[in-house]
Amino acid sequence: MISVYLVDDHELVRTGIRRILEDERGIKVVGEAGDGETAVQWCRKNEADVILMDMNMPGIGGLEATRKILRFQAHAKIIVLTIHTEDPFPTKVMQAGASGYLTKGATSPEVLQAIR
Repeated sequence: MISVYLVDDHELVRTGIRRILEDERGIKVVGEAGDGETAVQWCRKNEADVILMDMNMPGIGGLEATRKILRFQAHAKIIVLTIHTEDPFPTKVMQAGASGYLTKGATSPEVLQAIR
């Protein structure tokens, strides 16, 4: 079972992704957060196999949250979700230590493949 933690400041986006993932065998959503600070706090006490992280959020964004989480969970697999497709965003995401990068225009099969 692959555990997934969702981080996005838009509840509608989190709900949509949760629905997609809950319908898939072998994947379980273990929690969600609406901002980077909450995600970092959750990850200090809990673990997930994959963290789907929005890049642009109020407070600390996805890049900074990714860096902070990886300081104490170096093995964490973080996939950043964003609307940005042009450099320097993909480069910055990977330099921050993310395992992958998806645009919010990705299809459900692409999201599931990235998680697996």
